[in-house]
Amino acid sequence: MANKKSILFATLGYPGSGKTFFARKFAKDFGLFHLNSDRLRLEIFPKPNYTVKENAVVFRTMDYIADDLLQQGVSVIYDANSTKRIYRKRLQEIAKKRKADYILLWFKTSVKTALKRIRKRTDLKSELMKRYHRVIDDSVLYRIKAEEEEPLKEPYVVLNTASYKEQRGSVVKSLRTQK
Repeated sequence: MANKKSILFATLGYPGSGKTFFARKFAKDFGLFHLNSDRLRLEIFPKPNYTVKENAVVFRTMDYIADDLLQQGVSVIYDANSTKRIYRKRLQEIAKKRKADYILLWFKTSVKTALKRIRKRTDLKSELMKRYHRVIDDSVLYRIKAEEEEPLKEPYVVLNTASYKEQRGSVVKSLRTQK
């Protein structure tokens, strides 16, 4: 990736869109810190309720960690739904404060594919994977999808259901053209 500035990658996509799958691999490939909202939530709240108050704690904590890492020059992939522009604006402000680049990774996956992926979570073998990739009710996906606000004035890359290698190439190409 050969970028001297740190980068804050935000993610936009409903459950099952491929955010975490991509984020995990991309972080490993490029030495980024993978900041995952589901994992952090389960560390703070072993039996989460997904309340407004709980969400506030999780995202304030994620923002603090992202800010601290960017200050140290560590690039971060902020793996969360980031459905609202106001949430992403907050992330852009963190990146700007730390003189880091910002880019949104917008996972555009069909609802049918996302639902299929979510239902496959029952077949996961690893207890760790089961813990962090919980089966959710279809209504959660539809609710989050309905909340999704498309990017307006922010840099983003659309990632569809292409292979990881193709998605990765799209992100790297986008970073090169932003220079």
